Amino acid sequence: MKLVDAFNYLLTGALVTVLSGTAFAHHSNSEYDRSALHEIEGEIISVRWRNPHIAFEVATTAADGSEVVWDFEALAVSALNRRGVSGEQLQIGDRVQVAGFTSSRRENHMHAEHLLLPGGVELLTGFSREPHWSGTAIGTESGVLDPTRVAAAEGDGIFRVWSRDVGTWYFRSPDRYPLTAEAVAAAADWNDLEDNPLLRCEPPGMPALMGNPYPMEFVDRGDIIELRFEEFDAVREIHLDGDASLNNQASPMGYSIGRWEDDTLVVSTTQITWPYFNRVGIRQSDAVEVQERFRLTDGDETLLYELTITDPGTLTEPYVWNGRWIWRPGEVVNRYDCTLEE
Repeated sequence: MKLVDAFNYLLTGALVTVLSGTAFAHHSNSEYDRSALHEIEGEIISVRWRNPHIAFEVATTAADGSEVVWDFEALAVSALNRRGVSGEQLQIGDRVQVAGFTSSRRENHMHAEHLLLPGGVELLTGFSREPHWSGTAIGTESGVLDPTRVAAAEGDGIFRVWSRDVGTWYFRSPDRYPLTAEAVAAAADWNDLEDNPLLRCEPPGMPALMGNPYPMEFVDRGDIIELRFEEFDAVREIHLDGDASLNNQASPMGYSIGRWEDDTLVVSTTQITWPYFNRVGIRQSDAVEVQERFRLTDGDETLLYELTITDPGTLTEPYVWNGRWIWRPGEVVNRYDCTLEE
């Protein structure tokens, strides 16, 4: 799998998320040793099919004959469903083989990349799009849309469902960002398992919200443009008649004011209370300001995006990121329905 975008990676914390292909979990990639695949064979004893990521347990037999239970984590339901992988394919009692990356923090825990079912069908449950075993594989494609929805789809300028273009993904380590010394020190104390609000099913605020890896939809509400996100079922409002002097609109998503400059939607967002610049521990101050530009191109089938973040408490200079979404006729914003661990 080609993984491409700097801010995507840190905004989503994927591989984690993104600024986010539709296939990212919500743990930091640093937990898993991705230098080599580790294989386990055993019996499925539990399946937890839910967002923000699926999980299942496999009972194995150690060399001394004792039982060892491995806990596996994989991608989110939203990502796997689009790749043709469903919960019905995992059955308690099935004897399976799993290949994945072991955790450096949790004993007998692994990120499952490949799952071989009893009939020889391989499910790609991780970031790889290449099968590990020979035979039939499910999950190699991004997903085939319902042909009925595709045939009925109509574009209406910006007001349609947009999908993240995987060609806009890049990796970049935190030291590549213009962070203040204080921001660097705070990020070093981040514990993804204990501090990550996404694992508590708390939707990210701005600007991390724009790193979501799943479809989003622009909805025309007159003086308000509503952005509906599949991830965490989040909804954001852009006020076309907004008043920047308002001082009672503070929220994790902030207060967004938009205007049209010819065919470009320009948005300014302030009063953001979300404490994180990204999704893996870089903090931001309440002085953060976000500027966005959305512009249609390619016959209105591509949405170009420019994001500029200014925050003297976190950044030594404004941070600018350019990305894009594409229109996939027939795509919809599904329910995310994030569910906490039992």
